[in-house]
Amino acid sequence: MRAHTKAFDLAVRLAVAAGTRARVRCRREGGFLVEAAVPGDLGDEAHGAVLAVLAGADRYGHRYTDAAQAVWAELDEEDEEWEQPG
Repeated sequence: MRAHTKAFDLAVRLAVAAGTRARVRCRREGGFLVEAAVPGDLGDEAHGAVLAVLAGADRYGHRYTDAAQAVWAELDEEDEEWEQPG
């Protein structure tokens, strides 16, 4: 699957899991960055769903401030071996 298709697929699944919008941006060094805000009251089931989505990324993490928290996922360039989780 092409990297941009994988990025948008991951963004949709992340938005559904977190119950928020997800953004997709091109990284300067190549690949894509997907980010989504995470509500503070995210339940255990939704939390597990978010982690399952993030596991499909090449790298991922969490940002936390007093005002908000968000998760991010980085996807490298083309990855023809990736298959959509099912």
